[in-house]
Amino acid sequence: MTWMKVAKATDIAVGSMVRVDIEDNPVAVYHAEDGFYATSDTCTHAAQSLSEGRLDGCIISCPKHGGKFDIRTGAAVAFPCVYPVETYDVEVRDGEVWVDV
Repeated sequence: MTWMKVAKATDIAVGSMVRVDIEDNPVAVYHAEDGFYATSDTCTHAAQSLSEGRLDGCIISCPKHGGKFDIRTGAAVAFPCVYPVETYDVEVRDGEVWVDV
């Protein structure tokens, strides 16, 4: 695993997310009320970008069919999604967001 700096913490408002490409892997970085999280940016059901979906607390909705994932665990929590997305460790260091991929 490799830690990569992906953004300034102030660049991602609470309740929003960004897509970053890390070593050819699309990663969605989320800023929830309780901190930062990161998952694969690709929905396991329809190969859509999750960062184009809607974040509600710690649940991200896929923009294509509305399937949902818990950004803390990657678990699929609403049909049609049944397979989890990969999650990554996130740290904030000196105001910068780092992801371990």
